[in-house]
Amino acid sequence: MIYGLRNDDTLATMILNNIGDAGQLKRKVYQRRLPEDPSKDYYYIIRETNPMQSLLVEYGFIDNSADQKKLQNNLEDYVEGVVKAIAEYGGYNYTPPNMTEENNIYTVQKGDTLSKIAKEYNTTVEELKKLNNLDSDIIKIGQVLYLPTTNIINYTVQKGDTLYGIANTFNMTVDELKRLNNLTSNTLYIGQQLKVKSLNQTPSEEYEIYTVQKGDSLWLIAQKNNISVEDIMELNNLETINLQIGDKLKIPKKQQKKYIVKKGDSLWSIAKDNDTTVEEIKLLNNLNSNLLSIGQVLIIP
Repeated sequence: MIYGLRNDDTLATMILNNIGDAGQLKRKVYQRRLPEDPSKDYYYIIRETNPMQSLLVEYGFIDNSADQKKLQNNLEDYVEGVVKAIAEYGGYNYTPPNMTEENNIYTVQKGDTLSKIAKEYNTTVEELKKLNNLDSDIIKIGQVLYLPTTNIINYTVQKGDTLYGIANTFNMTVDELKRLNNLTSNTLYIGQQLKVKSLNQTPSEEYEIYTVQKGDSLWLIAQKNNISVEDIMELNNLETINLQIGDKLKIPKKQQKKYIVKKGDSLWSIAKDNDTTVEEIKLLNNLNSNLLSIGQVLIIP
């Protein structure tokens, strides 16, 4: 790794380390002077590009069979190591080519291990190592790790939300939630964006989120939603039937079906045949009147 006489070795060293992290043998960083004028760089490509910071990066030697094989298999990883180093040197957020800016990052804390982080974010050590170009399990405090995006989603804080309620909804502990979002207190504000663990399916797809109100009990909530108390407790990992106002509960969405209006149908007859009400059908289908047309598709609870 050759850098210019006008520069220090900071960027060159960062590039060398990143290439090493990508699997290449670390050689050295150095400068080379022109013999007849030691005040000048030996190579034109460095000498004639002042004031730009120019470097020569040696990825390997084509006449070395071991290097040749590595270059054939890993050249893109080495080049990406250079890109990462330049981004970090310039103070920019680095985004790997297989990720987007919305991907989540995690800063290693005291006591962390790859195994612990993988378990906490529902991934594997192998996936973390692959995503972060790690060739060992060793990590250090302050190190930034990229996390697989499929395991993290954003949640917008609603009125009445608490850290406990949100954590409970997404099968997390309060400590996990605070740690993931770098929170130092339990204070939340409406509209705040929090990172949370995604469930097998996003709650909005399979579940409705119900906020516990004054006077609620598990039995009343279960009755309203035509499910059992045991189902609610299992779905929300509850160990007690005691609830607090503001708690968030996952409730299975009511199953819906589609109905095609036929000649002679009315909202009243359709509601009666499907054990629902006219008002519920109108609300579900955004109807402003009781008028129907043959062939019209209605969503039925």
